[in-house]
Amino acid sequence: MQKNILDNLPENVKVLGEVSETELLDLYSRCRGFICTAMDEDFGMTPVEAMASGKPVVAVNEGGFKETVVDGKTGVFVEADIQDIISAVKNISKNPSSYGNECFKRAAMFDISIFENSMKKNVACENCFCDK
Repeated sequence: MQKNILDNLPENVKVLGEVSETELLDLYSRCRGFICTAMDEDFGMTPVEAMASGKPVVAVNEGGFKETVVDGKTGVFVEADIQDIISAVKNISKNPSSYGNECFKRAAMFDISIFENSMKKNVACENCFCDK
């Protein structure tokens, strides 16, 4: 199956494999949007990373994507269907920068400092060394 996919890629699609963090940041900065089609994704950092670069996300309407993407504000949810994905990509491509501010705000909500503060507030700290 993988060979079939690789042999039939459109001209504008390139499979890169693993990339460095520097290259990843460059790719996010130059893309128009981000497509997430993983099924049963627990959380997934990639939509948050894309939104941190101000890029809208097209994601299947399930799993962890529902925790990160805000439908209509930071991107759109689709069914796991080729035509739904194509339609969403076409719609977002009309004005991808219009999602930028909402994407930046949403991604900031997943900053590590917010996670750490939330953990400190919500975890019992008997006999620990935190500053709670």
